[in-house]
Amino acid sequence: MGLKKGDLIRFKKTGHYATVIRDEYIHRFIEAEDLDMIACGMGHLAGIYGTAIDIHITNTGEIRKPYQVNHKLIEVVSKSRP
Repeated sequence: MGLKKGDLIRFKKTGHYATVIRDEYIHRFIEAEDLDMIACGMGHLAGIYGTAIDIHITNTGEIRKPYQVNHKLIEVVSKSRP
């Protein structure tokens, strides 16, 4: 999808809008079950890598970083200009 800083996105489920405040980047996402692996010395196997963005949710004022990009749950309303 190639999200860039300044793009406006909409969450399909809630209808809330958000502005992308950082271009897409790769992030290692750690979930609760990964903490057990880390505790047992297998931290190098824990988590998954995925595309992330930092966003500012306009309805609530909340800033979320990193936010895991799921193209099924968001749609691009407008792209920023280069």
